[in-house]
Amino acid sequence: MRGVYRVRLGALLWGFLWAFAPALQPPPVEKIEKRISPHLVLFQEISTNPPLAVQGVRITPARAVSFRSTIGNDVIATEGALRGRELTSRMAWRHRAVAAINADFFDGGDPLGLCIVNGEIVSEPFPGRPGVGWTATGQVVMGDPTLDADITRPDGAKQAITGINRVAKSEGDLVLFTPFYGATAQAAASGVVVVLEALPRPVRVGAQLHAVVREVREGNSAPIPSTGGALIGTGAAAEFLRILKPGDRIAIRVDLRGDGAAQWRTVQEAVAGGPWLIRNGKVLAPSEQGGGFNLQTFVERRHPRSAVGRTAQGEVLWITVDGRQPQSQGATLSELAQILARYGAVDAINLDGGGSSALVVRNLVVNSPSDGTERPVANAWLVYDDAQRPTLPRATDYRIEPPQATLKVGEQIRFRVMRGEQAISTWEVVWGANGQGFVDQWGRFRALRAGRGVVSAYVDGQWLHAPVEVVGETPVPNGSNNGN
Repeated sequence: MRGVYRVRLGALLWGFLWAFAPALQPPPVEKIEKRISPHLVLFQEISTNPPLAVQGVRITPARAVSFRSTIGNDVIATEGALRGRELTSRMAWRHRAVAAINADFFDGGDPLGLCIVNGEIVSEPFPGRPGVGWTATGQVVMGDPTLDADITRPDGAKQAITGINRVAKSEGDLVLFTPFYGATAQAAASGVVVVLEALPRPVRVGAQLHAVVREVREGNSAPIPSTGGALIGTGAAAEFLRILKPGDRIAIRVDLRGDGAAQWRTVQEAVAGGPWLIRNGKVLAPSEQGGGFNLQTFVERRHPRSAVGRTAQGEVLWITVDGRQPQSQGATLSELAQILARYGAVDAINLDGGGSSALVVRNLVVNSPSDGTERPVANAWLVYDDAQRPTLPRATDYRIEPPQATLKVGEQIRFRVMRGEQAISTWEVVWGANGQGFVDQWGRFRALRAGRGVVSAYVDGQWLHAPVEVVGETPVPNGSNNGN
């Protein structure tokens, strides 16, 4: 009897521990992948301990795949509150991209780092900050080159160009403006302005160009001719320009040096960010990342993040990590690097984050921007897959169930796409939400903020929408923006 008692007691104890084992183990990370085109896969992972939502796109290189850089409204500086910025989703929609991710940090509508659009350099590199580019032969290039440019007067004297399509700010700046900048070249202080006519375009990396001086004036602004450009110099650069006179023919050389400069001459599209997260297979410590990102709150606190990486097989990874929200705490730069390494990245750079983080797939924002709505940004990185054959939406009776919903802050609801009376597989649907909450790729919506919004689904060439109203008190988000 004593032996039977021990067996029964042991069985009871094992059963008790087994029943409570799930409570003793951290909840599993939920992962899902969806093929959104022949060479693009959308993936997402959701965890609750700690709360974290990671969204990404894995892009397999192929002849059918191409990338594009775009700036907000196709111009750097505009009048009005947005000053040239635009929603990432809007840029993706205008250019008919399969997917898009926000790109560089910015000052107004000016990307702070290297930007190349359709073969033309639009913004010069920021010292020490890396960029990612795509060549005409389909190669992905990552590096941190520096600007190597100058102008030559008719008398043979040379002066270094220090910037492209940005406000001339520091003493001794010499900035070249093209029509990409906007209508008017600008400087923060008075200097010498040279208006150029007949400036050849595009202004490519490695270009040797000639332009004719139309006008030389004192001041801090000048109109940019649609067929020409402008130069603004301050300090010693102003003195160099002051000698020029209308009709003079000047030479302009624009190039990059350092860190694979020869490759950058073949790049058709490029965006930048920083700092480096992984380089040549090594996850970098904060002290090794460079680029002037030494603010402790930026590096070590958890924030929403965006990043781009490249695997050993040549695949391109786009990743966003949501933050400052109940369902996702964000990531430090080191944690972001570890996420990218886990997905196979051997090179990776951080992009602008915070409220700027946005990942767009099939015209839907699939992450949860921390501002509660998508933020206009200076530029974005787009991807296309020509292997995806264009099709007209089928005459299929798709609908979202429930067709609308009212929830309290913190509540959740599951949406489904129905074909007739049957729910279709979630692997066929891309989900997105416009404000008020976060919808994951299972169709589960979590109410985060009071107000009215929309849950959207893309399926079979169609977009479906369900109005959502969230009531209650919106919680104060954790974390600090720190200008991001």
